[in-house]
Amino acid sequence: MTNPEIRFVKNADIDFEKWDQCVANSSFGIVYAFSWYLDRICTNWDALIWGNYLYIMPLVNNSKMGIRYVYQPFFTQQLGIFSTFPPEPDIVNQFLNSIPKQFRLTDMNLNLGNTPTTTSFTIRPNATFHLELHQNLTEIRSLYNTNTRRNIQKALQNKVFISQVYDIPMFLKFTQTNLKDKSPEVKTRHYEALQKVISYALNKQTGEIYGAFDSGNNLIAAVFFVGSNQKVIYLAASSNAWGTEQSAMFLLIDTFIQNNIGKNLTLDFEGSNISGVARFYNGFGALPQHYYSVHQNKLPKLLRLIKK
Repeated sequence: MTNPEIRFVKNADIDFEKWDQCVANSSFGIVYAFSWYLDRICTNWDALIWGNYLYIMPLVNNSKMGIRYVYQPFFTQQLGIFSTFPPEPDIVNQFLNSIPKQFRLTDMNLNLGNTPTTTSFTIRPNATFHLELHQNLTEIRSLYNTNTRRNIQKALQNKVFISQVYDIPMFLKFTQTNLKDKSPEVKTRHYEALQKVISYALNKQTGEIYGAFDSGNNLIAAVFFVGSNQKVIYLAASSNAWGTEQSAMFLLIDTFIQNNIGKNLTLDFEGSNISGVARFYNGFGALPQHYYSVHQNKLPKLLRLIKK
C-alpha cells in the first residue's frame, strides 16, 4: 500500500538545498546521497520525498528498449531512505511500495539505517566493514592481525612509500587498467563519471587520493578516499601485480589510519560479501555492518530474462 504523503519528484523540481541538508543531518547520511555526488555519478536521478524533506529517497533510473528501471550506480554502495532519525521498517516499506509503476525493474542498495520487511521485494543482506578512528594509534594497531602486521613490515622492508596523488587521469588510468579483469562490467563511461566525482571532491577538500610507490618511484597501488557525515569511504582501490607482491595496500591503509588517528571518523571499507576481501578488511580490526539490497521485477513473464 502506498502512502499519499510520499510524492515522486522529478530531478528538476527537487529543492537541492533542502535535500542536501536532510542528507547532512541524517543519522545514517553518506556521501553517495548528496546531490553533487548523484549529479556526477549517474545520468539521471529523481526522488521520493515525504513532506518538507522529512524523509527522502533518491531513485537513480534509466531506460532500455522502452523499459524504465531503477538501479544502483557503480561507485555508490548505499542509497535508500534518509532522515534525521532512522526510519522504522514500516516507513522503509512504504517508500519501496511507492516507487512509481512506470519503473518495471528495481535493484537498489539501502543504507545501514534501513530495514525492509516488505514481501513485495526480494531482500538480500550485505556486509560492509567499519573501523573507528577515534582511538589512539596503539589501540588501533593492537586490532591488526598477524598477517596484516607482517605485510606492513614487508612493504616497509621493500622501501614502498606512500604519498598523496593529485594527477586524476593517472589515477584513473591505473585503476581502470588494474580492475578491468576483476570488474569488466565497469566501463569507461563509469570511470568518466568517477572522474567528475574525484575532481569535485579534491576541489572541495572532501576527498583525497593516496598512492603507494615502489623504490623506483612507480605507482603500484592507489585509493580514492571520499568523506562526509564523519565517515570516509575507501573507494576505487586497486593494486597492480607488483603492488600486490610488495604488500603495498597494507602500508597504504596503515598510513591513512595513522594520518587520521584520533579524529571522530569512521573508515568505511565499502564491502565486501567476498570472504577473502572481508578477511583483508577484518585484518585491520574493521567490523562488519549490515545493509540490504532490494530487487523487484514487474516485467511480463516473457521479458523477465532481460538484464540491464
